Amino acid sequence: MTDASIAAGEYREVQEGRLTDNRVVYPLAPFLTGKPLQRYVFLKRRYPHIRALDDELPRTFEQTQYCENLVAAHGSPVAARAVEKGNIAMLSWLRGLTHRDTDFGAAELFSKTVHHLRRDGYMALFVGSTDAGKTNTAILLCALYLRDNPDAHLIANLRDLEFGDDALDRRVHYADSTSEVVELAREYENTIALLDEMSTAANAQTNNYEVNENLAPLLTAKAKLGLRIIGIGHREDGRDLAPTVRQHTTHFVKQLRVHHDLDDDEYQAEFYREHDEDSFRDHVFTLKPIPPVSASYDPDEEQSFAVDE
Repeated sequence: MTDASIAAGEYREVQEGRLTDNRVVYPLAPFLTGKPLQRYVFLKRRYPHIRALDDELPRTFEQTQYCENLVAAHGSPVAARAVEKGNIAMLSWLRGLTHRDTDFGAAELFSKTVHHLRRDGYMALFVGSTDAGKTNTAILLCALYLRDNPDAHLIANLRDLEFGDDALDRRVHYADSTSEVVELAREYENTIALLDEMSTAANAQTNNYEVNENLAPLLTAKAKLGLRIIGIGHREDGRDLAPTVRQHTTHFVKQLRVHHDLDDDEYQAEFYREHDEDSFRDHVFTLKPIPPVSASYDPDEEQSFAVDE
């Protein structure tokens, strides 16, 4: 956890009276902006007088239905911006509010995803149709991890991948084979690998010898290497991925695109612990809606990944 996210978490502890009594601002003030913030501050100040007229009201203004509606209405935009910009401190701060019965949706779930990404050896495998937004979500998760850990490096087989941020771009490395992934993982120690077209190299029907001989050792050693892997398959049912790959996967991610007639289409990713030829099982959580990532790459360039020694 970075210093910023620690500070954000401690701030929540202070504001909720669990760390010290040194509260100098209202609890939800950093979360709101503009007119919602003005309404919140005004009503927060007036609330003791309002409650004096009706002792059946909740003890604090934050516990009222009005305040919950106010925060919920503005929570999604703030969470979406935090996710898009990789603002781990904001995500950590929002996550500190989950004990309240207020829906912060994306903030809590993306913060939970970062928690999983911090584990050496973590592996997520994306499946879904070609237009479901798998690559966007995979890049977004990698960007979140890079921002969460300033010492981490990204290894990807996406050519010309750029975030438009020097702090991130200088930690992005291209690799199109298992040997190059291993070499970079050993060099930088703390890495996350984004492997598109993974099912082509680790196909369930072909290349089994190469997968077992050359890819399996990488998957087995990923925790020791300080590596986590985000893989992208082709088929919606995930059956194109070799058994060895599935055995080493932490989460199977079913990427979906929800079509809307009038509004923009919505993208979501369902995380499961288990997958077989018939179904996904043991649902963990669903990320939705997923915002577009602030990154660019060449989508017309055919991605390749070779399983070599």
